Amino acid sequence: MPFDVNHKLWIATSKDIGQLLKKQMRLKTIDPPEEKALSFKILCELYVLYVELVNKLTYIYFNTFQVQKRVIVRTLVENATQQLMLLKEELKEIELSEYVYMDRVLISRKLTPRDLMVWRSPQFLYRRPLDIQNILSKNKIYMNDEEKEATAAEDWIKVTKAVKLIQAHERARRARLYKANIKYDKKKYLEVQQRKKVNYMFTFKPNQAMSIPVKRTVFNADFIKAEDSCADLRNKDDNIEDVIDEQERINNLRNNAARVIQSWWRTYKTKKIYKIKKQFKKELLGIKKIRQLKKPNQFANSVLEMYKNEKLKQQLDEDFAKLIMDERTRLLQIRTPWMMEDISDHIRAWFEEFYDKTGNFHPYPDPVKNGTVLVVIDETMSPMEFQESLNKKPMTKEEKQKLKDKLKAEKKKKRDKLKQQKIKDAKRRKKLKDAGIIDIGYIVSSSKPIVKIEQTMKQFSIDWRNVDEYLNKNHDPIKEWVTEEQMEVIHQELRQLVDEYMRIEYELLREAWAKDKKVPYKALKVKNAKVKKSKKKRRKPFDPTEDRTLDSLYNELKDDGVIEIVSHKDFDEFIADFNFLADDTRDKEDNLTTVGPAKGDIKMVIQESMMGMSEFDISKPKSILLVGPLNSGKKLLCNIIASELDAVFINISPEKTVKYVDDLNMFLHKVMKVAKAFQPTILYIEEAHRVFAKKIPPEEVDLKPTAIASAIAKKILKPIKKTDKIVLLGTSMMPWAAKGTLKKNFKKIILIPKCDYGTSFLIWLDLMTENAPDDLETYTYSALARVLQAYNSGDITSNIARTLNIERKMRLKFEALEPKEFLEYFLSENNPPMFPPELKVMEKFTKWFGKSNKFEKMRRVLMAIKEAKQKKKK
Repeated sequence: MPFDVNHKLWIATSKDIGQLLKKQMRLKTIDPPEEKALSFKILCELYVLYVELVNKLTYIYFNTFQVQKRVIVRTLVENATQQLMLLKEELKEIELSEYVYMDRVLISRKLTPRDLMVWRSPQFLYRRPLDIQNILSKNKIYMNDEEKEATAAEDWIKVTKAVKLIQAHERARRARLYKANIKYDKKKYLEVQQRKKVNYMFTFKPNQAMSIPVKRTVFNADFIKAEDSCADLRNKDDNIEDVIDEQERINNLRNNAARVIQSWWRTYKTKKIYKIKKQFKKELLGIKKIRQLKKPNQFANSVLEMYKNEKLKQQLDEDFAKLIMDERTRLLQIRTPWMMEDISDHIRAWFEEFYDKTGNFHPYPDPVKNGTVLVVIDETMSPMEFQESLNKKPMTKEEKQKLKDKLKAEKKKKRDKLKQQKIKDAKRRKKLKDAGIIDIGYIVSSSKPIVKIEQTMKQFSIDWRNVDEYLNKNHDPIKEWVTEEQMEVIHQELRQLVDEYMRIEYELLREAWAKDKKVPYKALKVKNAKVKKSKKKRRKPFDPTEDRTLDSLYNELKDDGVIEIVSHKDFDEFIADFNFLADDTRDKEDNLTTVGPAKGDIKMVIQESMMGMSEFDISKPKSILLVGPLNSGKKLLCNIIASELDAVFINISPEKTVKYVDDLNMFLHKVMKVAKAFQPTILYIEEAHRVFAKKIPPEEVDLKPTAIASAIAKKILKPIKKTDKIVLLGTSMMPWAAKGTLKKNFKKIILIPKCDYGTSFLIWLDLMTENAPDDLETYTYSALARVLQAYNSGDITSNIARTLNIERKMRLKFEALEPKEFLEYFLSENNPPMFPPELKVMEKFTKWFGKSNKFEKMRRVLMAIKEAKQKKKK
């Protein structure tokens, strides 16, 4: 994104943040709405505003290179995303579902459900260190000077070897040609070679005039018709003419064939260009439009471009760190003596002030209280207060203890009062929640991310009010701020040093004062800050692969097929439509949706889970399980997640782990070590119900699928910290065949819904128009989608790929495609015939998911209570 666009977008976004903060301030003061639907609407509006804000801020952060401003934008992005997740959790609790529908709010803002998809790759990607990224990349993206020199030397060696190989092959080719010519006609070949060789001497010297004027003429015509000599013509055989005629005939045939091919090709190209222009003209006039699924324009930056931007940011960070060190060195060299003199003069003036007004010296502040910094911030006693303290009688130990107990009791009373107030507020909110009332004011006022955003914007408006960002197109840091910060740091360091010397001077003054007053002198005790005793260092866990490099471990797992290279996919390749009916079919009593989710809604839930895998500090589930029937798109979604995250894909399915069963601990140690080093990482288990199977099928006994079951919780999930960008991702088409430990090990379970009409229509439309856009422009997609709606998306995709193959596409011009051909694939070409999933199977998935998801459990309890009330009324 250009600098000007990014700058204008930042100005507009900062205004949006100001308006959003004002709106939230008004919400803090309102009373909780009695209607649950109104609370839901307010929170939905806030959620949509934060979605727009996060999308804008991520674009800005990705294209902000100025070091000091980047810190501010990062803080805003992180806290805005955290608040977005908190709002989504509140909406889920109100909706009692993983899927939240807010179509009415979207309509008012002229948005679609697709606009709520927050994830924008690569803006959210977790940035790996460059040395780790270089291991993953086939070619190193970024290198230091030493690596560049080594790589250049290696490249030169490779080029030299390549040149030698080419030269060897060329010499061998010439030798073979020479041998063949000598064998065929030695005399003729040697004569031709002698005619080609012309011996001459070149005697021209620089700056020498020509003795004979020469006119250089370039002749294009070739007057030599043959290389045959007169002797050859005399000995020419008459039968050769027949051979020449046959050769000319063959050449003529080839030329004519080439002319026909070229003619047809040029005709085809001309017709195609004319057709495109005609179609463009029709679309321009609004006469006709192509029925094709239009995908939204994704952000054009690739992962490679992201790392290029990161290289620029890294260079700017290094320059900024160098600037800080240079400025610190300069200040220490130039300003240190004057700063120490100023500090000591200020302390001496403080001594003099107290002596003149009180005839005594104020106690020297202890290092535990940051020394004479208290004098600067005016937290010491005034001369009057000090005089009063001298006139007071010293407190006895009992009085001191009594005062200490009193202060302690007051603090405890305040804590108890605050605790009681919190309990009271929590009871009040629970009472309101049971009555269906949501306290929006508390939700907004108790949000830490909102407070952080307010503080950041306030500080930004103060610090940057006199800075013209538009003039800084080279992303230079603001040097004045660096000087101020380093001056403050140096001042703190020097004050500690000066305090040590001035304390000696202070004691000399007190000693002299004691002699003048003829009182005994006693040096004051110095209270230094307590040095925290270092806790016993925990023993590092034993690492059996300590002597091995990450590169070798990664390549070992990759060679064994445990680390897989997934093809690049994005969310647009998971073709699915959203549910546009759920918001309009809410129950009038409890305002809950009565229609289940569509297949496109699953994208929203998956993206929320992916947000924690970004570089920002956002909560995330450690493990996710995708549940659904065969060919419902589970593996495709796993591929998409890995591609969007640019994650290392480690497959620990039973097929991969069976050969490591004897030494499973060592295998898992390598896996987790590589996973933590190469984050973000996906640990994938295909058909995870096999790992926790109640009964192992006979055909899978050799795989020993349950061998890894007990180690998943201890060896995989437990070592994953909150900050780690690692997730255990599993799929299952028979979750009911597993034990209850399946639910315990997978924190988030997502059920892929059955294929609906909208999804089916989009799949037929997109895949068929992609294969043959001209011939299938006006096809009966709606009828196909309605008739074959129950089939899974994978079945439809394979049907289109097999039916609409290259041979069939070639016949589309003169043989129209009939819908029965797709039916024949399902019913005739497959043995046995392929039918859609039975309703009993889908009900089985729904029933199992209802026992696994907390929102589904709450919804079922609520529905049971509702049914009981209705029975009582009857």
